[in-house]
Amino acid sequence: MPQPLYKNAECPKPAANFHKGLWFERFFNYSDPTFKEVGVKNKGDCIDQVSGAAGSDHEIERFSARQIQLINSLGGQFQIFTLDWHFVTGMGNEHPVENGFLWHPTQGTPYLQGSAVKGLLRSWLEQNLEPGSQRQALLHRWFGSEGKKPGFGSEGKKPEEQQRDNQAGGLIFHDAIPVGATRVGADIMTPHMGKWYEKGGEGRPANSPETIPADWHNPVPVPFLVTTRASFLFAVSPRTGDMKDGIADVMAFLGNALEELGAGAKTSAGYGSMQRAEDQETEFAQRLQEQQERQQQQAFEASLSPAKRAIYQVRQQLKADIRSGNQNAGGDCKRELNLLITRAATEQWSTTELEALHQLAMDTLNHHGPSPKKGKGKELMQKIRRLQEQAT
Repeated sequence: MPQPLYKNAECPKPAANFHKGLWFERFFNYSDPTFKEVGVKNKGDCIDQVSGAAGSDHEIERFSARQIQLINSLGGQFQIFTLDWHFVTGMGNEHPVENGFLWHPTQGTPYLQGSAVKGLLRSWLEQNLEPGSQRQALLHRWFGSEGKKPGFGSEGKKPEEQQRDNQAGGLIFHDAIPVGATRVGADIMTPHMGKWYEKGGEGRPANSPETIPADWHNPVPVPFLVTTRASFLFAVSPRTGDMKDGIADVMAFLGNALEELGAGAKTSAGYGSMQRAEDQETEFAQRLQEQQERQQQQAFEASLSPAKRAIYQVRQQLKADIRSGNQNAGGDCKRELNLLITRAATEQWSTTELEALHQLAMDTLNHHGPSPKKGKGKELMQKIRRLQEQAT
């Protein structure tokens, strides 16, 4: 739980692109050291300080891209779900505003721990699959035990069989993380019977007007922090080889659980319900593919010598001109080619680099002109041949 700051210390104001989770959990400074008289206004002020966009969109995308690479390497699958309404996570965490919040430690965004995703899926299966040996076998295979309590289902079994009943399941449940713009804000609940929940039946007659549930109690507003907009990446990977073929079924059941039960806290009130966003999955996969191609391209160019890198870049321009049908004897390719020849003469390129330059010149002149066998085109090719002769 956050601790009060020193008496003379000033609570820092949130800066642009700051880690809202760090500020929310460490810099609450609206009360006395005991946190007994926080007040509704101070709670609301604290929540308002972190309301709005959470996390950096660029960093979120980079982080989720790395997560996808991990999932693919493990043979797992992912799906993206977007919120139908508000989503609450980590509400039971201690905090002076009464209700906490779960922030990602590095991204500063709301997220859902993998253990919560696992519990959600198991809960849905237990509610929707018919009791029997088939359901118990599936629970044992996926989660490592037929029941949640130690020793469940082990009655009458041998010790070695009982040991197998409580083990690691065949699945890895990854944390559900945002994949784009995420916003948080204030929500409010107004319990009307606070004394009943707090002191009902304790030290007072059962019919005490202060402690019985009735409609004459004053409502007490309680602000709390929620996720108002987000799309989350849910992923499951196989822990064992025999689970690789069953991941599609796991993801299908998980999708049903998110749509029907919802994730996080207050799901009975409609919080945390989500719908699969297949269009976002397609866009995200496309962006990830483009990012990987750019990285591969950058790595390839970095592996080339300065001369071959320059030749390669002009070659890419020539390919673009050929695809578009652009033919211009005095265009960019021709100008860049002349600059390369000048560089080759002053930098003493190797024979392989000059050979690549020779081939580039032939291809450029054949497409843009003039002919490499006549006039200025022939003169240009002769310059390159003289450089090749000097290099040998």
